[in-house]
Amino acid sequence: MPAPRLSLPPGQRAADRFPRFGAITRPLPEAPGEPRLRISGAVETEFTFGLEELRVLPRHEQESALHCVTTWTKEGLSWSGWRLADLYRHVIEPRCRPRPEVRYLILFGDDGYRCSLHLDDVLGDNALADPILIADTLDGEPLSSIHGAPLRVVSPGQYGYKNLKHLAGIGLRAKPITSPLGLEHPRGRVDHQERNARYPAWLVRRPYRALIGATAFFQHRGIRSRHFVGRPTLLDELMPNDEHFEVHDIWLDASPDEAYRALLTLRGDEIRLLRPLMALRELPARLVGRTVGGDRNAPVLESLVAGGFVKLAEEPGREIVLGVVGRFWKLTGNAPVRSVHDRQTFTAFNQQGYAKAAMNLLVRAEGRGSRLITETRIDTTDPTAARSFRRYWRWVRPGSGLIRRSWLKAVQRRLI
Repeated sequence: MPAPRLSLPPGQRAADRFPRFGAITRPLPEAPGEPRLRISGAVETEFTFGLEELRVLPRHEQESALHCVTTWTKEGLSWSGWRLADLYRHVIEPRCRPRPEVRYLILFGDDGYRCSLHLDDVLGDNALADPILIADTLDGEPLSSIHGAPLRVVSPGQYGYKNLKHLAGIGLRAKPITSPLGLEHPRGRVDHQERNARYPAWLVRRPYRALIGATAFFQHRGIRSRHFVGRPTLLDELMPNDEHFEVHDIWLDASPDEAYRALLTLRGDEIRLLRPLMALRELPARLVGRTVGGDRNAPVLESLVAGGFVKLAEEPGREIVLGVVGRFWKLTGNAPVRSVHDRQTFTAFNQQGYAKAAMNLLVRAEGRGSRLITETRIDTTDPTAARSFRRYWRWVRPGSGLIRRSWLKAVQRRLI
């Protein structure tokens, strides 16, 4: 995290990334084709509706920051959607007729998360800095599953735990949600530093900040490349099933076209960790006299293809997928299977005793720049190969991740 900025609320630090924080114990829900919202609770009539009810309301766009209670802030996010106050006044009140005791809206997400909003904050009676939105786009693109597709709540004046993702329903209640250790404050207003319902802000800031790294790690574990774009990728088409996978990403201050060109032309000698880590990876083969390695000065993707990888698919300017088949865990006899030379032979290969690996590199627009994502998936052809690969994967996965992160960093440096 970079150094604090004077313009930020007390206790917050500016972040250069916008990670997903949310219900870390549950997988990302699949975005429904046509979202439906259910209004329930202290109302005379419960009501379920879709986007047609939202589209008759005036659309609202705003640029704002999201303040995580763990003390990081992501600035300059451009959201578009509908004011929650307009939905309440023009849909919920006339259709559902809330009872007099209603003081809170309980928001329900498809990922199992829920939170409460005070009605004064929803209706603007407490003068939050920006209106609370039900958003369906971020930075000009439809929401990805990572950031709450198809609909999410955006409340810039409240901490991130009030900004519910995957909105599925709204309950009207007299009382707010209570949570263990007061983790959710009934109001959660940033200007009032309402981080916790039980303890003062000065006491919880440091423990919350210490949770950032672990929370980000566990959030990222279940994320696939398709979650960044909100739809299936070429990699999903080629390898829908896998036993092992890893995903890495980085934000680039460049357009998607510029990022993709840099990706295609990046040389091996620009990846700082590639040479030492690949030398370690190739040591067993060298000890038995096998010639390994390639031209580190050539474009990385060309070197991979020359070394036995196959270009399986490409959407120019957006995504490329490479694949390889082999016995990666063997000291000898681990060379790529040369009979696999195109998409058809890769997908049809089922000879026992082998592993199939596919890797994509994907670029998507994000804000004023773009995000570069790479995902690797590995599947095996029989239980014996699966056991061998699991043992091998325990040893090589840390180095594999370092190489990929170093690769993404090299693309970032080239674009500076």
